[in-house]
Amino acid sequence: MDNCIFCKIVSGEIPCAKIWEDENYLAFLDINPNTKGMALVITKEHFDSYLFDMPEDMQAKFLTAANKVSRMLEKYFKISRVALVMEGMGINHAHLKLYPLHGVTDKFVEMWASEKKFFDKYEGYISTQLGPQADMAELNKLAEEIQL
Repeated sequence: MDNCIFCKIVSGEIPCAKIWEDENYLAFLDINPNTKGMALVITKEHFDSYLFDMPEDMQAKFLTAANKVSRMLEKYFKISRVALVMEGMGINHAHLKLYPLHGVTDKFVEMWASEKKFFDKYEGYISTQLGPQADMAELNKLAEEIQL
């Protein structure tokens, strides 16, 4: 696509801090990271940003590419985990965001944010903070409606 910044990165028109690529995917460090080593994995072919509209075979390969880059980040930063986020917002080109989880121990430790947060609508970012506990009857009703 002509106006797509990620397509321009793939074509070399815009530079990036490339860390990995193969014939279908490219990974580079985010120019606006919120943690050291935050990386993006993108498709070289333009796909709209909503992953669930992408062909299933490409989805699986996309996740495999993200896995390879995640392992590189783990090794370089000597960390035990990398978070993966795919919100599909911001730039309309399929991309996965990888966040090195600095400070997380090798052994699993349950971690929770101290503050609870509930979103009535998308606010421009994703949070993994838990919200307040929902009413089980309301959850069951919603689950039934979703299954219809």
